[in-house]
Amino acid sequence: MTFRAMISSISDGIYITDSQGDCVAHNEAFLHITGIPINILGRNVSTLIDDNLISDSATIEVIRSGQRTSKIIIYPSGCEALVTGNPVFDNDGKLINVVCEVRDLSELNTLKDELKRSKQLNKQYREILKNYGPAVSNELVTVRDPKMQSMLDALPRIGDSDATVLINGESGVGKGLIASLIHEHSSRSTKGKFIKVDCSAIPSSLMESELFGYEGGAFTGAKREGKPGLLDQANHGTAFMDEIGELPLFLQVKLLSVLQDHKILRVGGTTPRLMDIRFVCATNRDLEKMVDEGTFRKDLYYRLNVIPVGIPPLRERKEDIFVLTLSFLDKFCKKYHRNLSFVPEAMDCLYEYSWPGNVRELENVVERLVVLSQTGLIEKADLPEKIRQASEVVVLTVPSSENNRKVIPLKAAVAATERQWIERAFQQNKQLGPTAQALGIDISTLLRKCKRLGIRRTATLAEMP
Repeated sequence: MTFRAMISSISDGIYITDSQGDCVAHNEAFLHITGIPINILGRNVSTLIDDNLISDSATIEVIRSGQRTSKIIIYPSGCEALVTGNPVFDNDGKLINVVCEVRDLSELNTLKDELKRSKQLNKQYREILKNYGPAVSNELVTVRDPKMQSMLDALPRIGDSDATVLINGESGVGKGLIASLIHEHSSRSTKGKFIKVDCSAIPSSLMESELFGYEGGAFTGAKREGKPGLLDQANHGTAFMDEIGELPLFLQVKLLSVLQDHKILRVGGTTPRLMDIRFVCATNRDLEKMVDEGTFRKDLYYRLNVIPVGIPPLRERKEDIFVLTLSFLDKFCKKYHRNLSFVPEAMDCLYEYSWPGNVRELENVVERLVVLSQTGLIEKADLPEKIRQASEVVVLTVPSSENNRKVIPLKAAVAATERQWIERAFQQNKQLGPTAQALGIDISTLLRKCKRLGIRRTATLAEMP
């Protein structure tokens, strides 16, 4: 390989002069990085300074000092580069050449800026969290919505009892997580297992044998020694009956018998087995409506609905979107060894989206963003299209005061109205608490709206929730 081919293969810029500063060689990367528009072979480096093609020269410093030198130089391309000049001596110690390595700092500076912005965003998020008031959290769940806080506060008391619990909520809100927390808060967590039975996933033809087990020879293909059911495994523990509304009617009768008598009769068996099981059930269906339609037993419904626990969908507890997003971001950044932050515009999009898949959908979206992000910041453009569209301006045609038809953005009109009423409320009430009460919102929501609408209102310590 020739000398010129060697230096051309290097991605950094290479610039070589003789002992007088006249250019004897360079590679293509040097011209690309610097953007110098003229042929510089044979030209002395001092003339490049005189013609304002370079702001400084490492070559001249090496010739003067005879030592390795590094400088930050700005070139006509606008690129900021780290230039390191290296002296080359002959056998007698006489300087014969200066070799300069030119490294583009643009990418490094971009990364530094992103890291700085990421740190600033993290600081802003921490400040916002302070204004939002304390969050209720443990290793598994973090919430800020008052209804969710109240529900989590009640879990230890619910766990201490053996009463049957019926958890209602849409798919993805975390019914299984709440059920497991109830088990963890009970003494059963040390005596028995938490067994999940997905009533929607097991075919109805297999449901009875899977749930109650069977005796040997109970049917063709049955094991000779028989098989314990899922409820056998839950003895002294908790049976979580997920999607209980999908349980066939003929099995609802048998489950009701277990709840009443605390005994299980296996398929093909004649002797009931005494069981000590605590039942926690969950559904995303309206069981009362199913009772009226005759698709769910009324007596079983009232046996299950001893302690009802309702989990609102994520769209009805907007304050949880912020803390859950940061919690999932932290979780997946640790898992995938990343360091990422959301820009405010992206966070606003998450807030505006309706989340039909609830917490499960949010968690999946955050994991996808962490895996696919190519920079240190998650921008609005990185979000799935359906989430970006949720924050787009909706255009509405309304009559103007001059009886003309005027097109205005609905989002802007709502924001302007919100700002007007909040400012008026502040004029009348002065303090955060009375202002929030007058508007029918809590203080944390008021602070968030002030920030989003650009209303300058700083809370004193006495006003903080």
